[in-house]
Amino acid sequence: MNKNRTLERVALAVMLLIAVVARLIMIPEVTLSPDYNSYYLPWVNAYREYGILTGLGKNIGDYYVPYNIMYAICSLLPCEPYIPLAIFSFIAEIVSAVYIRKIVIFLLGERGVLQEEAETKANFAAALSLLLPFVMFNGALWKQCDAIYVVFIVIAIYYLLKDQYRAAFIFFAISFGFKLQAILFVPFFFMIYLVKKGFSILEFAWIPVMYLIMGLPSVLCKKGIRDTYFAYMSQTQETTTEGYGMVSYYPNIYNFGLDNLDEYLKLPAIALTAGILLGLVIYAYRKRDFLQQKENAIMFGLLMAWTCTMFLPGMHERYDYAIVLLMTAVCAFVKRELWPIVLVMNICSLLVYVIVLFGQYSISMIPISLAEIAAYGYFVFYVFKAFAKNKAA
Repeated sequence: MNKNRTLERVALAVMLLIAVVARLIMIPEVTLSPDYNSYYLPWVNAYREYGILTGLGKNIGDYYVPYNIMYAICSLLPCEPYIPLAIFSFIAEIVSAVYIRKIVIFLLGERGVLQEEAETKANFAAALSLLLPFVMFNGALWKQCDAIYVVFIVIAIYYLLKDQYRAAFIFFAISFGFKLQAILFVPFFFMIYLVKKGFSILEFAWIPVMYLIMGLPSVLCKKGIRDTYFAYMSQTQETTTEGYGMVSYYPNIYNFGLDNLDEYLKLPAIALTAGILLGLVIYAYRKRDFLQQKENAIMFGLLMAWTCTMFLPGMHERYDYAIVLLMTAVCAFVKRELWPIVLVMNICSLLVYVIVLFGQYSISMIPISLAEIAAYGYFVFYVFKAFAKNKAA
């Protein structure tokens, strides 16, 4: 037993070492990122020119206030901005790994797995999360900071599983305050509300309250209430204003000749997604006894989040970050029969990053989309089959 534990520790140490070294190699590379030299570096330089207080009062960048504060902090440091940006992401990735470990231990404990075995699997789930290609590429190579808003989603879901609802909503609200894409998990939280009824619907008020609080620095710096708090409204118009169309390198149904039809399909797509989610919420309410088991609840919640990315217009290649991260941990280490799904998801995500980061535009989105749709379809079939078996039992 001691020998096995030693081997496990060595394997984990090697995984962590690879995670660190890989990032150290990628961080200095700034020419591959389609955004760093065009957006992030000029934003940091703008804060260097104006100073933080004056800069926060201007329309620098198109992110909401917390990310702008991060770029402002980068402007104070005597180094190239890509260094702190990558470090911020890596810190968030490490914290995510810690809470992924907690989630896996909790779910395996619910299954009756012995503590030592659960901790071993959870340790490897956490270490693997740091080695996923899209995670490393996002923060270290792209210089994106999606890990920062995602870490708050991961923490929120952990507290949701622990029935600590106030903490869950506060962390989720912080995530939303960093990035609009957190909204993909709102159906998950609403489903938990209907199924559990263990908290007041007023807990959802934390989302707008935290959004207002997190915007205060810019308001106090005289940016203006409208310019500050309507940031997400402008982001929802990107399909039209920035020419993204129905999809931007995300492998969903709109890659099959529908991308340029956003003028006609945007609102119907939103309505379709809302209708599917409503159907899923109603189905979840009818099966609420089955969803009392946290494993079933998180699977159904991830299904709803994945449904959003598959049917909503304007999805980008990075919007499924939290979904793939959590699906990998849950399906590879708890629902292990579903590992082929997360393998496909990670391969699709990797190929999309290869297209965008490495400029391999000759790779067709059609087969990638077919693979993603097939994985999604199988996951839907698996989830509903599990619900049907429970009814039969």
